[in-house]
This record gives sequence, structure tokens and C-alpha cells, in this order.
Amino acid sequence: MNATLNSSPAVLQSLIADRWLGKEASRGLHSAVNGRVVARTHSEAIDFAESLHFARQTALPALLALNFQQRAARLRALGAYLNQHKEQLYAISAHTGATRADSWIDIEGGSGTLYAYASMGAAELPSSNVMHEGPVLRLGKLGHFAGTHILVPRR
Repeated sequence: MNATLNSSPAVLQSLIADRWLGKEASRGLHSAVNGRVVARTHSEAIDFAESLHFARQTALPALLALNFQQRAARLRALGAYLNQHKEQLYAISAHTGATRADSWIDIEGGSGTLYAYASMGAAELPSSNVMHEGPVLRLGKLGHFAGTHILVPRR
């Protein structure tokens, strides 16, 4: 979100396998309001197989290593980042023909949803990767045993 709409149109980049693509400009993206180019796509080809490999081998294990409190903190940080840049998002959204009121639900509603999930995670989930599901159940004919379901990362 570094480029402004007043400067030359930014080349939209893609974060693929932990590296940015998007040095070379390609097609212009035109404003629905006035027809001028407000951004450009990049010309680099995206290697989707590489993306999937990175997601499965690197990103998923990193996410699963985080406990619920750490994940909640990441959601809160993302909400804060979007909130800090909301005026840029409104400026971009205006080029779709949307009013500020039209865009509010997507921009501020989106960051608000991230804050809400972060708060729920911080308040309701444990500081681990194990979560109990449901009540303790009495097992056996005399009820001398008990069991419970737990949810854990799949890896």
C-alpha cells in the first residue's frame, strides 16, 4: 500500500513462496469512475505449484506451531494494519464506483471482524494447541472412567 493514486500507477505485486513478484508492469487497471489507469498488473508468471508446495511444506507447519493466543495476536495485528491504511483502501475503492458508505462494510467491517475474532480467541481459547471439545463423559458400567474429546493440530 505504499503507492498513492496521485503518483504513477503502482505495479500490483504478489507474495509467492515468501518472495515478492511484480517488478515489470503489464496491463493497466482502469478506474470505473474516470477511466484512467490506477494500477498495473505485473508481468511475471505465478508458479502455482511452487505456491502450493510452500503453503504445505512451510506456511502450514509455521501456522500449526502457533498457539491460539499467538494466532489471536496475529489477527489483531492484521486488523490494526488494515485500520491504519483504511484511507488508502477507501481511495482505491472509490475507483470501483463505490461510495464511502458502500465501502465501509468491507473496509472497517473487515478490520472489525479481525479484531472481534482476535478478542474471542484471546478470551476463550487456551494458550496451547489443544482444545477440549464438549464435556467430560463418564465411561464404563460403573462410571469409573472418564473421557473427553480434544482438538489438536493435524500434524
